[in-house]
Amino acid sequence: MPGGAGDDRGRRDTRSTRHTKRAKRRRRRRWIAFISLGVFLVLVIGVVGVLYAAMQIPLPDQIKTSQVSTITYNDGKTVMARVGAQNRTDVPLSKVPPHVRWSVLAAEDRGYYGEPGISVTGIARAAWADIRGGDVQGGSTITQQYVKNAYLTQERTLSRKFKEIVMAVKLDHQYSKDQILDWYLNTIYFGRGAYGIEAAAETYFGKPVSALSVAEGAVLASSIRAPALYDPDSHPAAAKARWHFVIDGMTKMGKLDAAQAAATRYPKVRAIGTGTLNQFSGPRGYIVNQVKDELAAAGFDEARLNRDGLRVVTTIDPKAEEAAQSAVRTVFHGQTKDLRQALVAVAPGTGKVLAYYGGSSGYGFDYAQAWRQPGSSFKPYVLATALAQHQRGEGNISDYTKYDGSSPQTFGGVVVHNSDGESCGVCTARTAMKMSLNTVFYRMGLQVGPDNVAATAHAAGVPVRRTDTSTPTLRDADGHTEAGISIGQYEVRPIDQAAGFATFADGGIAHKPYFVQKVIDASGHVLYQHAPTERRAFSPQVANDTTYSMEQVAAWSHRPLADGRQSASKTGTAQLGETGQNKDAWMVGFTPQVSAAVWVGTDSSKPIVDATTGNIVYGSGLPGRTWQAFMDAYLAGKPALRLAAHTAIGHPAPKPKPKPTTPPPTTTSPPTTTPPPTTTPPPTTTPPPSSGPPPIPPLPTLPTLPLR
Repeated sequence: MPGGAGDDRGRRDTRSTRHTKRAKRRRRRRWIAFISLGVFLVLVIGVVGVLYAAMQIPLPDQIKTSQVSTITYNDGKTVMARVGAQNRTDVPLSKVPPHVRWSVLAAEDRGYYGEPGISVTGIARAAWADIRGGDVQGGSTITQQYVKNAYLTQERTLSRKFKEIVMAVKLDHQYSKDQILDWYLNTIYFGRGAYGIEAAAETYFGKPVSALSVAEGAVLASSIRAPALYDPDSHPAAAKARWHFVIDGMTKMGKLDAAQAAATRYPKVRAIGTGTLNQFSGPRGYIVNQVKDELAAAGFDEARLNRDGLRVVTTIDPKAEEAAQSAVRTVFHGQTKDLRQALVAVAPGTGKVLAYYGGSSGYGFDYAQAWRQPGSSFKPYVLATALAQHQRGEGNISDYTKYDGSSPQTFGGVVVHNSDGESCGVCTARTAMKMSLNTVFYRMGLQVGPDNVAATAHAAGVPVRRTDTSTPTLRDADGHTEAGISIGQYEVRPIDQAAGFATFADGGIAHKPYFVQKVIDASGHVLYQHAPTERRAFSPQVANDTTYSMEQVAAWSHRPLADGRQSASKTGTAQLGETGQNKDAWMVGFTPQVSAAVWVGTDSSKPIVDATTGNIVYGSGLPGRTWQAFMDAYLAGKPALRLAAHTAIGHPAPKPKPKPTTPPPTTTSPPTTTPPPTTTPPPTTTPPPSSGPPPIPPLPTLPTLPLR
């Protein structure tokens, strides 16, 4: 009967049959999966076995000669430098002091003597990265590193990693750990063109490896990970941090007593010299170093550059570079040797570094990377901050806002002077930019907020952290930004100023400056192409009005460009304490085609004096002459493009018009909307008119600022 017990049993039998069939299908699928996995493993083992049997392990003296790489200018043809010849001298492991060996292992492979020659975790990371489509990661053992550097290419793929693993296993089975370490130490790249521990000891310390101290051995070990980025000369902070990592590692491994480690100090390292292989004298040496740093950050270590026959196309324009070097040579002819100079030119709209002058030697300190006080050349960031607030409805400061420009003035206990006796009773912000009035911009900085000025400068191109110490920029050690930022209290680099002013030239779009356009291998394949990046720092209107305020400066400073070409620029100086002398002088400016920054100073903040005139150096002096000469030479033959023709934020205060029905008598005083006379600054107790700046908040007592 429908719905009875018989029907229930039938349905249960049917369900049981279906369940049995599904179970059989699952078992079949599992067996198929097991068989497939087994076949796959057999194939893998077979392939590994064939590779294992076929691979030959050549000795270090059988390694093929490396191919020379070329670094070119931006045309991809004109050669700037060639790198690749090896500086290598083999030395037996018995002559390498134990503390030097352990420093290398502390840096690169602390479990070397107890491992099978490969890193399982490193391989797992590599496989996972390849599955996700990313680069194969590091984490290789000493054995793997030796195999990779000696016998394989540097491509970061899973297939290359697989070959590396097979060869490392075979090497580990056929040779002792000491033999492999011996080969590793004699072939690994230590930077500065030195391959092997013996050449490195001579290059960095001028002595054989057998004479190295614990501290010196740790320096060499520190460089292996990324020689260009851990060079003690060009990256001292990073090099010392890595050195401490090595010393700490030796202590944890039980190879260095804790008391001895605590007493060990970073040793003196030789400067990069003209006689060192793969180093280049003259200004191009600093360019090559920047290129190497950028390549290392992109995954192209210096060992690969020295070996694989690559062609590196830079952003450097040969005409611009020649103009930069010629300008410095001409302007500083006859000057004292203690004066130092830097010139960096950047292309607005891309961030390409067109010209780079960090000094004349090409080795030692790079002054284009020097952190120095910019003085008044920082003032455009203050005005840009005020204009942005005006545009957002948070303030009312524009190019036409009127200020008391007299000197000196006291702000909450801080005495601020204008430079070189400049002063005005009442003048606009635009005029104050031209005359570089400290009192006006110090007041403006207080109104908009020092932290906001710092944020604007960061957005425009000033790094948030210093490249040499990793400490925050544009603030004190306690994290506070003082009002002195408005007149250049905090240090920046010439390359930062060139990039920051390029942001104004490109309508408020910031581009990080870079040196490498692309990397091409010996077969013509492009291995690397610079990926353009941009971010909006501030609005086109803010960029326009800040530019408009700077268009008068070059002529006012007696540095106009040839043939009436428009430019926007700003001078700057930093005073040497209360001496009345200057220690840093700047000229920074741009046209739509190029932004250039010039800095002049000394190594030890000495007074900077023009030897030909005996006068104190200001921004309009030696820096201004250099900037003018460079810009004229580079821009010759290029179209004269226009800059800002008028303002976009705020407008000149209209002249008061009489009412039609009641004309004002000619004998009465002007209406209250008329600005006060230039001889009488507005009292600080009276609220400013609607077109003027808001009142200043009370300030703590601070010392006089030595900035101009």
